[in-house]
Amino acid sequence: MLPERNENTLERALEKAAKIICTLQFGRCPVREENFPGCPSACHEDVLPWQCWVAYLRATVAAT
Repeated sequence: MLPERNENTLERALEKAAKIICTLQFGRCPVREENFPGCPSACHEDVLPWQCWVAYLRATVAAT
């Protein structure tokens, strides 16, 4: 397990990366992308697209 400081740094980096990806995708959720295997978290109107990218990236990392 990483120390808390590193966990916080990784969390901030993941959020920043997700926001950049979302911006590059014009605010679209990854579920709208071709060949997207499915959203790893429940989607509803209070979820922002970058939060979906965070969930997707987490699921991708966990699968490796």
